[in-house]
Formats: sequence, structure tokens, C-alpha cells
Amino acid sequence: MTETARSTEARSGRKRIIEAATELFSTRGYAATTTRDIAEKVGIRQPSLYSHFKVKADILVEVELQTFRPTLELFAELTADPTLTARERLARLVEFDVRMLCSGSWNVALLGYLPEVRNEALAAGMAEHGHELYLAYQVLVGGALAETGRSDADLETLTEVVFALVDGMILRRVHNPELDGDRLAPAVRDAVLAMVSQPPARSSPLRR
Repeated sequence: MTETARSTEARSGRKRIIEAATELFSTRGYAATTTRDIAEKVGIRQPSLYSHFKVKADILVEVELQTFRPTLELFAELTADPTLTARERLARLVEFDVRMLCSGSWNVALLGYLPEVRNEALAAGMAEHGHELYLAYQVLVGGALAETGRSDADLETLTEVVFALVDGMILRRVHNPELDGDRLAPAVRDAVLAMVSQPPARSSPLRR
């Protein structure tokens, strides 16, 4: 077998492991799934699985990266495109993210909310990727504010709200597994663009 063939086979084996783990983690939970279960689902021996991943936690990280990597890759493409306005970059990322979180057979992003996943060792890796994604949104929100002539004084607050709107698709999908990303993406996009385009309303005390 040539080196190229070995490399292709290794990538194929790794992909099948991630796909099997995604299904098992989503249907059984992380704690209830063993590496033996994953190996049997793939149709390989358990030692073969360890040639790709040292421990089960490494598999989980790769599974979760499915919800981070595409968005971060798109962010890099959008920021490198000089023909796009800041608002267009933000709009495209929001639409893409909403559609991705609503699609697929499994609600992969939900795994990060599971109690057994949120222990110190695993949560650290997840938090790092989540923060990287948050910073990407912050860059785009900041660009949109500057483009519309708004102050960045409320950049942090607006980024949190935008991030919560998009990330909220994860929990909405729990209650509605048939969530329509194609219908929701434009609506979330428009809500986000409205927030970064309009000046903040002055708060007034509530009347009794």
C-alpha cells in the first residue's frame, strides 16, 4: 500500500469513527457510550480505534468541532473578502450558522450542554473553541457598528445578544427537532442587522 493510500484509509477510518460517535453520543449520551460501542458501530476492533484517538474525550472534541470549524473557516473567508461590507459579512455568518445548527441528523452542539461533558477537563477544551467563535462574532459585530456610525460602547452587550440568538437554535431544536433553518436564518439575520444598525433606545423608568 502506498503512503497516499494509507493516508486516505486513515482519514476514512477517522471519519467513520467520528460519524459513529456523533450518533451514539447524541442518542445514548457521552457517559453511557464506550469506545467499544463506537468500535462496534464502525465495525472495527477496539485497538484499531485507539490508533486514531487515544481516549474517548479526544473523539468528543472532534465531534464537537463539527459545529465550530465550518463557522470559523467561513469567518476567515468573509474577513478576507474586500468586496463585502461589514454588515454583509455578519449577515452571511449568522445565516450560515443558523442553518448549520438546525441541520444534520443529530443536534451535535447540544453535547456541550450535557453535565457529564461539562467537567473540568472536557469543558476547558470546549470553552476554548466557544470563545474563539465568540471573538469571531465580536469582530463582525464591531465592524458592522463602525460601518453604521455607531459607537462600540455596547459592543460586548450586542455581541452577547447576537451570539445568544444564534446559539439559541441548539436548545430550540431540542423542543422542535424539525426546526426549519432555511426559514429561520433570514429572520435571525434581519433581527441581528436591525440591532447593529439602530441606535440604542433610551431606557426610562417603569411607571406603576
